[in-house]
Amino acid sequence: MTLLQERFAEVGPITAMETQLARAAVAARGRLDERDETSIRYALALSRCWHVRAPDGRDVAVAAILRPFRERLVQVLWPLLDPQRPLLAAPHELLPAAREAQRIAQEALAQIAQQLGHRLPSERLDREVRERHLVLVCGGGGGTGYVHLAAFALLEAAGLQPAMLAGSSMGAILGLFRARERRFDLARIPEILQDLTYRKIFRLIPQPSMYGLPGPLRLHLRAAIGHWFRHPDGSPLRMSDLPIPLLVTVTGIRRGKLPRPLEEYEAMLGVPDPDPSRWGIRALHRNVRQLTAAISELARIPRLTARLVFGASEETRQADAIDAAGFSASVPGVIHYDVLRDDARMHELLQGLLERHDLLRLCDGGVVDNVPVRTAWQHVQRAGLPGLGSRNVVIFALDPSCARRRKSSSTSSPLCSGCWRRSLRFQAESQTRSV
Repeated sequence: MTLLQERFAEVGPITAMETQLARAAVAARGRLDERDETSIRYALALSRCWHVRAPDGRDVAVAAILRPFRERLVQVLWPLLDPQRPLLAAPHELLPAAREAQRIAQEALAQIAQQLGHRLPSERLDREVRERHLVLVCGGGGGTGYVHLAAFALLEAAGLQPAMLAGSSMGAILGLFRARERRFDLARIPEILQDLTYRKIFRLIPQPSMYGLPGPLRLHLRAAIGHWFRHPDGSPLRMSDLPIPLLVTVTGIRRGKLPRPLEEYEAMLGVPDPDPSRWGIRALHRNVRQLTAAISELARIPRLTARLVFGASEETRQADAIDAAGFSASVPGVIHYDVLRDDARMHELLQGLLERHDLLRLCDGGVVDNVPVRTAWQHVQRAGLPGLGSRNVVIFALDPSCARRRKSSSTSSPLCSGCWRRSLRFQAESQTRSV
């Protein structure tokens, strides 16, 4: 078991009890004493602390000191906040548990002050416990992903701004729009939708693949929405320039794992006639279907893919934001995104990534992590929120695409291979019909 897996196992019961407490508070309709609820919430938040950022910028480990406190807290609260039992019929039942939770929390704070007070001021620990930040995760799903814009509007209307975003595929593109400004301008939604039409972002122009997997539809993000992601001097926004930190999941295809030579996939894109005006729908549809069927074989190959997260390292934070989103939205065998322009910096960055991770090509982030909740949680636990250092977050995930979920305790909901293959076929057929 890795350190993060152990961490997730420890905080799992705490998260479950906090969720049950929120449900009980809603069901009580004001009959739950606010002081009792506050005491329990504070104790639960304290028990989740792992590392706390000190004033000198270093992380101070508090998990070992808090472990006995967390175990005692679970013993006190679990009989009342067990998710498997019905909600509290009488909210006053929480009163003794709230007082006990407050007492042992004070003992834990005193112990931390005694052992770590010289490195971690009490007000810094108190702020970590009391201030919780929103991490918004935007899943992939093609056209269904436009619902993310409505979620952005609702959160903005409620006065909730994310401290970090994570996105995959279409969620990466729309997450990029949200990350470009601290406050989301609701009036811009019609402009965004107008720029994200199929006619603007897709071209049926087969081009050589340098970093992306080949596909009949060329994704022209820069031509369609590039004006949204430029500095006043015209230079492109990098991941590090975004006002709200963004993590973009991209799938890497490992070298030596493709069942066919890459040139064979590219040959399947051969258009029936050099003149686009004489392309026949049936012939084009046949080519796309042939390539999609070949690419679908990849879902059955073990250890074929690797997960890359743009924005999670200093190196990938220097990538152009629109390129990261473009690779994340390039559906294997259907949509091709690449960096073919004369840009030495991006070529050097991408070539270095492929070499270090032993990858052949990049493609849709939804293949490995369609709703990157796990990615967001792991990044926060490892490094803390960028600029804040806090690890006290609530992750709000939006999954517009896949109704079939795995019945497990996993924190992510990747698109299953069956849904992925159906999605490839559907998108290929719909795109050729629209042409």
